[in-house]
Amino acid sequence: MPKDPERNPKSVVSRRDVLKRVGLGAVGLTLAACGAGTSNGGASAGATAATGGTTAANATTGGLAAETVTSAAVAGAATATTAAGGAATAAAPTPEPTVGVAQIGKGTQKLVFWHGLGGADGATMVKMLQTYAATKPDIALRSETYDWGVFYQKLPTATAAGTPPDMVIMHSWAMKQFVDQSILQPAEDIFYSGGLVPKNDFNPALISAVTFDNKTASVPFDNHGWLNWVNTKVITDAGLDPKNLPKNGTDFIPWAQKIVVDDKGKHPNESGFNPDKVKVWATHSSWQRYTPMSTIWQFGGGIFSDDAKKSLLDDPKSIAAMQYWQDLITKHHVVPPAVPGVAGPGDLMKSNSIALMWDGTWNLNFFKDNPEIKVLPSFLNSYAPDGKQVVRFDSHQFVIPAGVKDPGLAAAKDLIVYLSNNGETWATSGQVPARLSVQAKPAVTSIQSVTVAANQFKAIGRPGQTHKAINEIVTTYETAFSAILSNTTPAPQAMQDASKAVQAILDRG
Repeated sequence: MPKDPERNPKSVVSRRDVLKRVGLGAVGLTLAACGAGTSNGGASAGATAATGGTTAANATTGGLAAETVTSAAVAGAATATTAAGGAATAAAPTPEPTVGVAQIGKGTQKLVFWHGLGGADGATMVKMLQTYAATKPDIALRSETYDWGVFYQKLPTATAAGTPPDMVIMHSWAMKQFVDQSILQPAEDIFYSGGLVPKNDFNPALISAVTFDNKTASVPFDNHGWLNWVNTKVITDAGLDPKNLPKNGTDFIPWAQKIVVDDKGKHPNESGFNPDKVKVWATHSSWQRYTPMSTIWQFGGGIFSDDAKKSLLDDPKSIAAMQYWQDLITKHHVVPPAVPGVAGPGDLMKSNSIALMWDGTWNLNFFKDNPEIKVLPSFLNSYAPDGKQVVRFDSHQFVIPAGVKDPGLAAAKDLIVYLSNNGETWATSGQVPARLSVQAKPAVTSIQSVTVAANQFKAIGRPGQTHKAINEIVTTYETAFSAILSNTTPAPQAMQDASKAVQAILDRG
């Protein structure tokens, strides 16, 4: 299968690299085709953080026509407040993002679908769209896969210009901002009031999170977030038990030192160890959207208060969490720095060069494509001193932008209902279906990583926070996280400067 661009650093720059370079003040920003981020995980520092698998833009199965085109230039990331001193990088050139395009079907009814599923789950989405189109000969479906950061800037621009896509997928944490800007048509009127989708088949808390002014704004598709993908071979080879991981951050350091070796077989706590020649790492910081937030919450810190009045990035517990990660990289030498040119977690997994991979549920297809990796999906281990476990999770949501009318509206409604009804197939990508009836199906419960993720989100999950200026807030704190994880800025300074910038956003009301 074609390599995901995020795991092939010679092809394109990942979303993680984009935000890293923003944090470093670099120029010439390039966004990955297919929206690879983060994932990975997302997937990037953008939003997929993907670690492998076929992307929507690269898929060629089933008669799919794939191409890569250049979208309109989208500004934003380069103008974010930087972590170091709060200086703006407005002088950086506007990025020229690319979009992965999948043209499916040859009918006369056009249907344009925007999303950021550029991770390993993108391959599953392509298959679902192909299956749908095969039963709809009148449909010409154009699936456009963006970097999530680009997506969230492009959607309001296109909607305001009167040229929105017919349907999109976005995250639950982003909903409030777009509802407040009247960019979305309420799903209440389109799907729920007429009984197209049963609202009582979703977790009530999830429905509540995407309901504004008594109208549910979207149709939930899944729950997704971080899993701990445990490399059992690496851990066993180090003489340790992969089913008995350290219980807290203090215990993790000596455990990690037993895992990590350089090219001479030396460990970080041994004389002569060379941190520039590490062969096996303990873990990787992965995507800034999930790893830092999960850790900060484990430490008892936060991003901003529940009432959105106060930034918590300068809280001593928040700073301690990010200082811990910076120490893992620079002091203990058990985690690689988050800089361009350093292998990502997927590549490290494939070469058995990493013990723990904190990364997205959507990586299931990556591990299917690489069955030689001996992996055990598990709850996130805790890096907090007291062993508190927390994991960030989110939800993909189907929405129809404002301004979409029939026949495009009718076509979008039909596809969204189809995808919602077929969550069993979506679960094969590793995501937890949002429909409760689907979660209970044997075909879903038999997928180990999906079951672990569902149980983990229920037991220790915390959703990403939302705010009417959430994208500005996210860009600000992820830039700070990037500066810390690339070791360009001391953790306290980066967090304090980011906190001032976030507080200014909150103070606007």
